[in-house]
Amino acid sequence: MTIKKLCTRGGILFCCCAIMQTALAQKSQVHKNATRASSSMQDTVRGVVRDDNGKPLTGVVIYAGTDKSYQTKADGTFAIPGGPNQVLTFDHRDFYTKQKQADVNMQVQLSRRFLRNIAGGKHDTARAISILHGEQSATTMLQSVGTAYTEQLTTTPASQFLQALPGRIAGLNIGFTSGGPALDGVGLSYNVRSALGANIILIDGVQRSFLSIDPEEIESVSVLRDALSTAMFGMRSSNGIISIITKKGDSGTPRISFSYQFGVESPLGLPKPLSAGQYALLYNEAQQNDAGTTTITPKYSAADIAAYNNGSDPYGHPNVDWYKTVLKNTSALKRYNFNLQGSGKGFRYFVDLDQMTETGLLKTIDSNSYNTNAQLDRYLLRTNLGVDITRTTQMQLNLFGRMEKNNQPGVGAGTPAQGSNGIFSALTTTPNNAYPVFNPDGSLGGTSLYGQNVNIYGQAVQRGYSFTNLRDMAVDLQVTQRLDDLLPGLYLKGQGSYNNSSNYTTTRAKDFAVFQYFPLTNSYTKIGATSAQTTAGAPGARSRVTYAEADLGYAHSFGKHHVSAVILTDQQSNMQFDTGNLPENYTDYAARVTYDWDQKYLLEASGSHSGYNWFAPQYRWANFGAVGAGWNIHKEAFIADNIKAISNLKLRGSYGRTGQANAGYYTYIQTYWNYSNTFNNDGYYFGTNGVTRSTGQSALAVVVAPEKAKKLNLGLDLGLWNNQFTLSAEYFKNRFYDLVGNPGKQTTLLGIGFPQTNKYTYDYWGSDLTAGWQSHIGNFNYFLNANFSFVQSKAVFLDEIPHTYSYQNLTGLPVGLRSGYIATGVFQSYAEINDPKTAVFASTPKSSLRPGDIRYLDRNGDGVINSDDIGPIGNGKPTIYYGITAGFSYKGFDVNVLFQGTQNHQAYLNGDFWYGFGNGGNNNAYEYNLNRWTPSQPSTTATRLWVGSNVNNTQTSSFWLRNADFIRLKNAEVGYTLPSVLTRKIGVPSLKLFTNGLNLVTWSELFKLRKDIDPESLYTGTSYPYPILRTINFGINAKF
Repeated sequence: MTIKKLCTRGGILFCCCAIMQTALAQKSQVHKNATRASSSMQDTVRGVVRDDNGKPLTGVVIYAGTDKSYQTKADGTFAIPGGPNQVLTFDHRDFYTKQKQADVNMQVQLSRRFLRNIAGGKHDTARAISILHGEQSATTMLQSVGTAYTEQLTTTPASQFLQALPGRIAGLNIGFTSGGPALDGVGLSYNVRSALGANIILIDGVQRSFLSIDPEEIESVSVLRDALSTAMFGMRSSNGIISIITKKGDSGTPRISFSYQFGVESPLGLPKPLSAGQYALLYNEAQQNDAGTTTITPKYSAADIAAYNNGSDPYGHPNVDWYKTVLKNTSALKRYNFNLQGSGKGFRYFVDLDQMTETGLLKTIDSNSYNTNAQLDRYLLRTNLGVDITRTTQMQLNLFGRMEKNNQPGVGAGTPAQGSNGIFSALTTTPNNAYPVFNPDGSLGGTSLYGQNVNIYGQAVQRGYSFTNLRDMAVDLQVTQRLDDLLPGLYLKGQGSYNNSSNYTTTRAKDFAVFQYFPLTNSYTKIGATSAQTTAGAPGARSRVTYAEADLGYAHSFGKHHVSAVILTDQQSNMQFDTGNLPENYTDYAARVTYDWDQKYLLEASGSHSGYNWFAPQYRWANFGAVGAGWNIHKEAFIADNIKAISNLKLRGSYGRTGQANAGYYTYIQTYWNYSNTFNNDGYYFGTNGVTRSTGQSALAVVVAPEKAKKLNLGLDLGLWNNQFTLSAEYFKNRFYDLVGNPGKQTTLLGIGFPQTNKYTYDYWGSDLTAGWQSHIGNFNYFLNANFSFVQSKAVFLDEIPHTYSYQNLTGLPVGLRSGYIATGVFQSYAEINDPKTAVFASTPKSSLRPGDIRYLDRNGDGVINSDDIGPIGNGKPTIYYGITAGFSYKGFDVNVLFQGTQNHQAYLNGDFWYGFGNGGNNNAYEYNLNRWTPSQPSTTATRLWVGSNVNNTQTSSFWLRNADFIRLKNAEVGYTLPSVLTRKIGVPSLKLFTNGLNLVTWSELFKLRKDIDPESLYTGTSYPYPILRTINFGINAKF
């Protein structure tokens, strides 16, 4: 262990010990104060404890800062000796623990543990919902905001918090393109209501680029979906916002929480290559298919196939299961978490320390002194401190630090996270009979067909390794000054933030030789050479983000009139050092005004004057804004006095304009490329002398304006029987216009592209629905919650190149469709191929076609299949997203499950689906190839096999589209909280044992085809990423 590591870990340990010592000292002091007060005062604290519905609770254990405890009676009342100087803790296994300052006549309400799983907190009127630059209560909320709380996030064993969100919030769509240990954000895609670009992620109101956040430090995650909720963000408001609020300190004695988790990870599915004997049989069949009616000598003889099957010649006729050779069955995920929350006189604090290690699936060897497996080690530290500087001045200081180390094998050295992906690529494409793992003399096997460094086992353990160290540091300082003495409700707020991020990749790779063994002569041919391990370092992304904000706000009530307003200015500067670019600056002048009368009639307006420095001066500033109105119908007398079952009924709507900065780096300034003086580099020659030339990147400079969107949102919120049943339904219609894109009507005569313009227009519309039911039968608490999002789209204007036929147009159709041929099946006979009415490609005459090849529709009826027959095919994005959560708790046991899925989605299968024996006949083949077309087993959904290339069958066409709908048991948890009367005897007020899982079971048509194609990741065989993982996790949580 290096001195640097010792210092770093020692420093962290010292900080933790200091924090714990301070907290325990405070706790001891509070204990002493409470004891002295109890002994010197003969007062009695009395009160009653009720549940969410106002019913008295019996059996609530009350702790008064001493080892002695009390319980509520059958009517929920209690009486405790002592005065108001003590802090009481109310504990019940079926409710959230609450701490409260003692009072003479206390009224205490406890919330059931599953309350926040209902409707994402929308109808939990006791909680404020986070919005841009403030908070609002659910009662008066007009914005479209969906929220998930920490209790929901911590049930998912995942390395990145976004992995816990699919299926939990309507309108938020999250996909995964790969699994395994990876740096921050790798393998993730996410959007709000199918927005066109990346969503903004805010942490405590400041835009951040990192996703490695400990779920234990998160108080809530809110998705801001409509114009009213995002318009204040100006040039970054169109694509939706994910707003994360971290936990802060609160009143009460220090509370310590420690948890340990250990998870076992395994692939959801891996390809199933054919055995060497099966591969040889199908290869011979493919060869004969290509030859047509001419009989040929097969590549593999009967003796070869027998040797593959019986294993009599493991070196000359290998049958290697590469997946079992290179991969372990499982990998590990370990996590430790410590957090501390509480307050002292005039200050509040929250501290969270999290350490996580995730190992990869690759096997390693003990003879290496270094790690060649994929592995992620991460340390996170957050400290949030709130201080009352004076009676009217509050300061909030948030500190965050992150250290990550991502280790990878040396394959594809220098490209983080590509090492393991490169090995999975080789696993996918290498057949079992390619070469043996080892030769008789112990050397690595190989052949000239695959070249140097190709032995997959050698790639895993003998190519060295690389690792990337990532460091992040963020500081937020906010000061709020209340000016009630000047004007009641008036305040000033200032905020400054700094974030620095950097990473550095060290590569220590080497090459190795392989040897081709010839059994007949007992000789070897060396391929490549073994090299010494090299060391190289390369800095990666290095960035600095600064943010400043100044607010003037006002909130006051005049009888039944409630008014709030805020005006502010903010500026964010993003500096990317590794690109050499000048800073990217955003500046906003924003305001919001809200008004309600007796919480019945609601109005809100917000807007911003926003600037972005990469735009041309005439387009650098733009205005955005939104308005909203609502009506709390349940507060009207004709509802409140006559229909007691309705506890909440609100109509609301909003409309506004948002924007997005989609300008390149100062593209309004014409720039030029230089080409050197060779033909290959597009230089010019005068005689025999080469001359460097320069050319513009486009015919003119790219001068574009901000992209814009007009958004309409209509909503209904309903709560019945004191919000036991909740419903939130929204309809939205968003028009994105002035979108930047390449002009379709351009010519190649100039030899240079035309500049991009603001011409494209897309429409997105649909609905979000969230419904929930929560109740209890005695101490049996249960809930059921479902959310549903329906999204449709239309390309209103694309500036397409004029097409000969209308069916080729993409305008007017859903956004993102691919273009291709329409397949009408496969040829079943030569007679069908040679039919004069059969249209084929000019480049593939009928003599080259075989039964089992794809037949295409001649859409224009000209007798030839060509580009005139291409049109839109498939549906690239789902139109329906949904999630279902359910759970119960009883006498310390709690169970909850989450199902997630999509509908109306097609995946396009290409890559190794096209090339069963491609790459010159050296690629792999799989079990699904057993269902190929044959004369004795004719099929309309599978083709024949072939070797090498096949122009006819590898065209982009509807033949390769497959249903990608799925439903997945995304997450489940079972936990048991031991009775506190037992755990307190060992000094632990609360102790919970739990097990949970991620990606547990999946139902999908794609899985029937191939288990390694995950419908959520949208992998379709064109690349070979680390597989999506299933995780089974075990943990313990202790609270003090």
